[in-house]
Amino acid sequence: MIFGLTLCLQGQVLQMGEASEGFVPMFNGRDFGRWEGDEQVWQIERDRIWGSTDKLTGRKRSLALVHRGERYQEFELRRELWVQSEDRGEGVMDGPFVEISDSRKLLKANEWMEYKLLCKDGKMTVSVNGEVKQDDLPATAQAGLVAFEIEAVPAMEVRLRTIRIKKIR
Repeated sequence: MIFGLTLCLQGQVLQMGEASEGFVPMFNGRDFGRWEGDEQVWQIERDRIWGSTDKLTGRKRSLALVHRGERYQEFELRRELWVQSEDRGEGVMDGPFVEISDSRKLLKANEWMEYKLLCKDGKMTVSVNGEVKQDDLPATAQAGLVAFEIEAVPAMEVRLRTIRIKKIR
């Protein structure tokens, strides 16, 4: 059984079969390329994008890492995500949430997760590790840039790798 195998093409990473499905990598594992963000927050470490706000003081706003490439309207975005969080006991986790629209869902902390966002026909679907977490969320009718955001308060840490996208239209 082949499990978790990746295919490297010109220094860029895609999961097996994704190239034939039309996916293209958005992060090469070496440098930011077209990604722009605050260097105090966003760094590259061991083929991963690492975002942390634990050293920021006095900032009470979200900080984004923006891909200054193509604008997308209908697409499927896949990424591997690691969220650093603390277990406070009795089923209470203290850490970041994934936020889409006005809904909030807690992700599993301290492990790599496969996160998928599908925007099609004016709707968004969010899946984590193959399980649909949110469905039929309204999507904007306008094309836009891809960005990841991290909150400054409370301080948090997130890691991203193998970011890839497929344009539907």
